[in-house]
Amino acid sequence: MANKEDSTEHEPLTEEQRITALEDKVGTNKIVLISMALFLIVAVSVSATFLVVSIFTKDEALDSEAVIALQTRVTELETSIEAMKKVTKSSRNDLLVLKEKVANSSNQTLQQIILDQERGHQTFLDTLRSGMYDIAHMLPGSRTWLEVYSEKVDKAEIYSKDREKALLKLQTGSVNEKASEDDPFAEGF
Repeated sequence: MANKEDSTEHEPLTEEQRITALEDKVGTNKIVLISMALFLIVAVSVSATFLVVSIFTKDEALDSEAVIALQTRVTELETSIEAMKKVTKSSRNDLLVLKEKVANSSNQTLQQIILDQERGHQTFLDTLRSGMYDIAHMLPGSRTWLEVYSEKVDKAEIYSKDREKALLKLQTGSVNEKASEDDPFAEGF
C-alpha cells in the first residue's frame, strides 16, 4: 500500500488538476492577503486614534484653565445681568411715576381747556353764521356783505377744527403740528 501512495503522489497531474490546485492556492492567497489588509487597516486606525488621544490629553491642562476663566466670566456676567435687572425694574417704576405725573399735570388740563374753547368757538361761529343769514334776509341789499363775511367765518371755522384735531392728536401723543398761515384770528378778522 505504501507503493500505491508513493505512486499517486508522483504521478503527473493533468491540466485540469493543475488548474484546480492553482485556483485553490489563489483563493487561499486572496484570503490571506485580505486578512493582512484588514489587520493593517485596524492597526493604522488604532495608532491614529492613540495619537489623537495623546495629543488632546496634553492640552487638557490648558483647557481646564480656559474653562475656569470662562466660568469666572460667566459668573461676572450673571452678576451684571442681575444688576441690570434691578436697574430696569427701577426704571420701569420711575417711568410709571412719570407717566402718572404727566397725566395729572396742568398740561393735560390746559389742553382740555383749549379744546373746550375751540369747540365753543365753533359753536359761536355757527351761531354767528345763522344770525348773519337771518339779518341778511331782513335787510335789503345786505347779501353782498353776507357772502364776504361768510367766507371769513367759514375759514375761521375750518382753522378752529384744524386746531381741535391738532389738540386731540397732542392728547393722544401723536404730534403733527400744522402752522396755519391764513388763520383769520392771527390777521385780525
